[in-house]
Amino acid sequence: MISHTESIMKKMLSFEEAAKYASSIVGKEVTPSNINYLVQYGRIDRFSTGHGVFVDNEQLDAYYRSFVGKREIEWKMKLGEDINWALSFDNYSEAQTTKHVHRLHPYKGKYIPQLVEYFLDSHTDDFKTETYFSEGDIVLDPFCGSGTTLVQANELGMHAVGIDISLFNSQISNCKIQKYNIGVFEEKVKTITELLENYEKQLNVQPFEEELLQALYEFNSKYFPSPEFRKAVYNKQVNENSYALEKERAFLPVFNNIAAKYGVR
Repeated sequence: MISHTESIMKKMLSFEEAAKYASSIVGKEVTPSNINYLVQYGRIDRFSTGHGVFVDNEQLDAYYRSFVGKREIEWKMKLGEDINWALSFDNYSEAQTTKHVHRLHPYKGKYIPQLVEYFLDSHTDDFKTETYFSEGDIVLDPFCGSGTTLVQANELGMHAVGIDISLFNSQISNCKIQKYNIGVFEEKVKTITELLENYEKQLNVQPFEEELLQALYEFNSKYFPSPEFRKAVYNKQVNENSYALEKERAFLPVFNNIAAKYGVR
């Protein structure tokens, strides 16, 4: 006979097992860190036993299945059934769509590198029936923004010229595509780090930060317990904005006392 405890444990998954199961539902990689995020933000419950920390299989299933295909359905209702949903790259994780230099700086309106690759590379499919670019070609992007097209053209062995009216955008693009001397770069980073560390020692920054972090830890443990607080916010039992403002005011005297103690302004 199966005990009640054994019956419950059969419904439980470790974070690693939950990540594999969720990946099979959504068709893209879900990591144990993603599962931990759901727990910390109150999306699913956490259960601790003598054997470790687990999540409920049914809660996990309900959460992820509520998102599968949802975006595709919503957009097709708005734009019609003839849109090519494959070009949404909905199955790609954020880590994939912001790979290497594409995550260097936030930029509004930036499209993902996979979309550029789709049109520049040599593959064909039912939608893209012929190729338009070849290795060695020159690609012109007259509105280059943050340089996504320039980077991907370079990756595919093409030359690229970008134009943008914004000096800031041009700077972002140039930072992504110019050649660097790694040795010189490492030396500069080391020098800057040493200067900052010496500056912090002179200002008593480290002991100030240590005492402040300890005070914050105690305050947050009392007023923002995890994951209970996030779960209450998610379930609309707590108004996050008004509650946070109230507690921010409550912590301000604590901060001021610590800052005065170490002469921090």
